[in-house]
Amino acid sequence: MQDPGEDATPEDRAVPEGVEERPPKDPGAGKAPEGRAEEGTAEAAEPERSQGQEPDQDQDSGQASWRSRWSERAPYWLTAAPWRRLAWRAPGLGRSDSRFEPGPLGLLGVMLAAMAVTLLLLQAGSGGIGGDQGEFADEPVSVPGPPDGELRIMMVGDSATQGSSGDHTWRYHLWSHLSEQDVEFAFVGPRDDLHSLADEEGPGDHSYAVPDFDTAHAARWGATAQDLSADIAQIAAEHEPQYLLLLAGTEDILSGGSADHALDGIAETVSTVRVVLGDARFVVGELPDVQGSADDTRVNGEIERFNMGLVDLAEQLTSATSPVVVAQVAKEYAPVHDNWDATNPNVRGELKIAAAFADALAVPLGVGEEYPRPLPSLSAGPRTAPEPEYEETDDGLLLTWEDVPGATDYRVVQRRVAPVPDDAAVIPAAIESDEDQRFLTVESLFSGARYEFVVRPYKGRDEGAESEPLQLVWDDEPPPAPAWVRTHDGGSVVTWQDVPEAGHYEVWVRVLECGPDERRPPADDRRAPADNRGLTGGDSTGDSTADDQDTPGGGADPGGEEPGSAPSSPSQTPRPEPDPTPAPSVPVVPPPSPGTTCEPRDDRGPEDGEGWRTLGSVGEDPRWAATVSGPYEIVIRSYRDYVEGGYSDSVLLEG
Repeated sequence: MQDPGEDATPEDRAVPEGVEERPPKDPGAGKAPEGRAEEGTAEAAEPERSQGQEPDQDQDSGQASWRSRWSERAPYWLTAAPWRRLAWRAPGLGRSDSRFEPGPLGLLGVMLAAMAVTLLLLQAGSGGIGGDQGEFADEPVSVPGPPDGELRIMMVGDSATQGSSGDHTWRYHLWSHLSEQDVEFAFVGPRDDLHSLADEEGPGDHSYAVPDFDTAHAARWGATAQDLSADIAQIAAEHEPQYLLLLAGTEDILSGGSADHALDGIAETVSTVRVVLGDARFVVGELPDVQGSADDTRVNGEIERFNMGLVDLAEQLTSATSPVVVAQVAKEYAPVHDNWDATNPNVRGELKIAAAFADALAVPLGVGEEYPRPLPSLSAGPRTAPEPEYEETDDGLLLTWEDVPGATDYRVVQRRVAPVPDDAAVIPAAIESDEDQRFLTVESLFSGARYEFVVRPYKGRDEGAESEPLQLVWDDEPPPAPAWVRTHDGGSVVTWQDVPEAGHYEVWVRVLECGPDERRPPADDRRAPADNRGLTGGDSTGDSTADDQDTPGGGADPGGEEPGSAPSSPSQTPRPEPDPTPAPSVPVVPPPSPGTTCEPRDDRGPEDGEGWRTLGSVGEDPRWAATVSGPYEIVIRSYRDYVEGGYSDSVLLEG
């Protein structure tokens, strides 16, 4: 059958040989079909003849009118136009022509379709269609309803349909929807796996977020529409799907191809399947925009052209027994919210794709019902929470956990709980991996502090379910007490032996208790001989001035103090209160008076004794220049950050 040319019109087309040409019908012989307002009168049903028109011209005009009505009224798939004009371009874009060039199986399909059209034309010419009425039915082509029995549905596409580790996939959401509608169906296809993110080149995995559904499919990660058309006939022949859901073309455009190139792949896939399954129903999905590719502007421009051309392509490919319906995937899709990377849907995007295909299956194909709106709000990211463990090493705190399905990255959040709590912050360190293990070494932690760690998994830009908080006290083994504490330079310097496990030291002080020195002999109260001379031979009432001066309460200075008298007991003197200054301080204690001794009040240290007070940290050096004077006892305590170590023995400071 020769192609009449792209510019030919139905009036110019030669009537096939053997087809009887019918004369134009008498305007008053019949009634105009319903729904055609332009043919509501006899004058509209037949072109007017101009005065002086010859009979042959009248006959030619009638033939042209018949052919015109054929072209206008006949279902589109009965005409030769779909097969003569299999080139689709986005309107008004001025790009170079890109025509559909089917492969061997596609050519066979085109030939068979052309033969079918020829037979239909012959039948029409001989009255085989429409009987003796001579008119075609005016209603549009009816879409066949679901066949009896279990419906066999096959999803064909690229990464968006196959999904990757940890995904639900839009296949799952469609399966759930149809199952709730009590539709009797089965998903079919040669595969049942996800693309493995852990092993890009290896076999797929089966780590579905919800694995309990019919996982069969015919999608391949990274496949173009052209790639899918290469072996789809064999797959269709083997699995015999009645409904083929096709979402492809993004990879064609991402790899530099045009919208026309992607549409050619869609058409090739449809025509090739029809070679083996002439009554297969097709639902072809629009492409959603991308966000984060190397050239979003170009890619999304081509995607827009693809989606515009897809509607025309579906109309051209539709037949009475094999309709092609478009699923409006792009209508509600927002890639920044619905993708986990530049092109692949997260659980929100999966749900929107499934809803679009469910709508197309319901109307007009009659399978189930449309997806209910509004769509539920779903949380994206990996759904399995990590379970971190820890180990103290010489290099720091080692956190480890098993990989969770779908995670492409992790972040560890650290917070100091006590003492001195701080804000949670992400640790700025690279997380390492070893097969299915992830680990992170945390450095610069304070010994003795309590920390909390949370591991957050991410799939692309989507945060998933975080781990339970892991709390621990880091390096809480106490350092030993300092030894060999001694004073130098009359008590002005205190030193001790360094403790390798300690980071700094703390000084504790307590006032000594002082009292009379019981080891000294009692004071001599005998008077000097000169004191008695005045009494020899004197008056019995002699002068008693000397006695008055030497006895308490006499003429001596009442404020004077007899040598050898002891100071007031410390127990009777109020204990000095600390000076309210920011830095710890100890009030000056006067040195003991002659004839007194000072010693510790008991043998208890700061941990259980009374009267001790700290002077705070004195640094990391095992040496302290005394900042107190007077009768004190000194104790040194070791520290490592917040870990409190042991107390040394006390040393007396009596300077």
